[in-house]
Amino acid sequence: MAIWLWWGVGLLQAQRNPADSLCYVDKLNHTATAYLYRQLDSSFVYVNKAQQAATMLGYTRGKAVAWLTLGRYYSLRSNYYLAARYYLDALKAFQEIHDNAGICLINACLAVYYQQSKQSVLAAQYIDKAVYTARGLWNDSVYAITLASYAMVNINDAEKKDSATWAIRTARNIFSRYRDTASLLQLDLLEAQVSLPATAGENKLTSVINQAAAGAYRYPAMEAYRLLALHVPEKGRSVHYLTQMVDLAIAGGYRELMLPYAIQLYDWYMKQGQPSTAARYSSLLLDIFNRNDAVKSNGEMDYISYYTQQHNINALQLSHDTQQAILQRSQLENSNRLHLIVALVIIILLTALLGIYFYRSYKKNQRYALLLAVKNEEVSEKNITLQRHDDFKNKLVSMIAHDFRSPLSNIINITTFLKEEMLTTEEAAEWMQEVESTTGNTLKTFDNILTWINSQLSGFSYDPQPCTPAIMITETLQYFESFIHEKKLQVEVDIPSSVTVFADHEMLQFIHRNFIHNAIKFSPSGGTIIITAGMQDDDFMLSVADEGPGISADILPCLFEFSRSKSGKGENRGAGLALIICKDFMDKMKGRLHGGNRQQGGAVLSYTLPPARLSSIKKGHHATTLSKTSI
Repeated sequence: MAIWLWWGVGLLQAQRNPADSLCYVDKLNHTATAYLYRQLDSSFVYVNKAQQAATMLGYTRGKAVAWLTLGRYYSLRSNYYLAARYYLDALKAFQEIHDNAGICLINACLAVYYQQSKQSVLAAQYIDKAVYTARGLWNDSVYAITLASYAMVNINDAEKKDSATWAIRTARNIFSRYRDTASLLQLDLLEAQVSLPATAGENKLTSVINQAAAGAYRYPAMEAYRLLALHVPEKGRSVHYLTQMVDLAIAGGYRELMLPYAIQLYDWYMKQGQPSTAARYSSLLLDIFNRNDAVKSNGEMDYISYYTQQHNINALQLSHDTQQAILQRSQLENSNRLHLIVALVIIILLTALLGIYFYRSYKKNQRYALLLAVKNEEVSEKNITLQRHDDFKNKLVSMIAHDFRSPLSNIINITTFLKEEMLTTEEAAEWMQEVESTTGNTLKTFDNILTWINSQLSGFSYDPQPCTPAIMITETLQYFESFIHEKKLQVEVDIPSSVTVFADHEMLQFIHRNFIHNAIKFSPSGGTIIITAGMQDDDFMLSVADEGPGISADILPCLFEFSRSKSGKGENRGAGLALIICKDFMDKMKGRLHGGNRQQGGAVLSYTLPPARLSSIKKGHHATTLSKTSI
């Protein structure tokens, strides 16, 4: 009775003050929507009044919203025929007034309707339309409703399960901001449906029931009880949940939805021998059937009556609009057609010219970029090659200077003595013989180095050959024979004669000359130089030890690296660069250099190389002792 009085007062106010009449219709529609999940019969009363008031006032949007609510009402009544008709009428009305938000909501409702009708293809088409439209709307509440509908349509599709989960999460954030409890409960039902029959799903449904009871939302609670009844294994609990669902359906007016479950309860109680309890459900079933016939008949008659009246009004309006359109068209066609053609031609020409210009620019830039990349790569490769060749040539110069400085200085000193006639005839003869020997060894070494340099003129190339360290050490000692004689040194050699290593002969011989030269240079007069070799961890190792002052502690960590502090002073100057070249040569030959001090005094330099042929090192060593005394 209160609803009818409120409606009558609203109509009187609308007639007296038309400015407030549209707000009155909107309030009726909002109230009808609010009652959909609480009390379906009350929602129907409000939406009928909204439809009548909107029709009387000619309020198109009000009628469209009322039809949308009626479509949802009949969906909850399981009358999908009338629901679809109202949805389509609402869609036409929203399209007429260009209300994209309303169009989006109708498409979402139609998608859910077709999904419930097992027409998945149509459901996918409508939900895609709805989502596409919703993305361009400023109203994020409509976007949230559309996402919730998307989740309802695709929640059981394995390929779209992730996107449906994302849609639920996004919609929940928006609904929470607006505190839309009814919509949040619907999302909880969807998530619980996915989790069932796990315990998490049952707990979620129990939470929905509690929240729905607190807000008097009967429909979400009824759905939660229905899902619990379907998934619990115990029959007693299932019957209890179905009983709760039926009670809520009766209180909320959702009679058609409880019909199959009321039949199940009736059958169960009859089988349990409880006819009195079963009689309650038989009365409910009879009442549902009677109400369904009345609702269906009244709904269809109301729709036909309204449709006929509306059709006549639309026909008259269409005739008037057609005449106006013909008049306006005849006035505008001639003036607009030429302008349109000219504009289209200009646009097409500009587009074509711009396209050609950008295409040619793109192709030209692409060619230039490719050419520049090729040139840059060539320049980089040439720079690397030049750097490598220049570095190698510098090492060659340093190597030649190192190997020939001492012999040539010795020859100059001897010739100076001869020139000044400071020697006796016997001493001169002996020194001339020394010059001859030194010159011969120097020339032989120079020929070997020159041959090796000629092979490397185009740049460094490493071509390892089997080398015998025992023979090479003997040649090197012959080269330094005069220096050993001059300092009265004793040289002890213990090298297996049968072991060979893979190495570049001249590079390895340069290392031998440098090791022995340093040992001679830093050994005291009358000292001993010890040259030993043997196998260590499957590698050949050769060491040259002296009895000199040893290597300074501050130089030892960077012995084979360039450092100004290694230049030294006095007679210790000059060992650094040659050792750096030795390190570079040994790296190229895949070997390692070592430097250190002996416990009994003196320095030791050694290298390791992989052997070319393993021999018996432990047996049959070839040992040689070379002694030099002063003449």
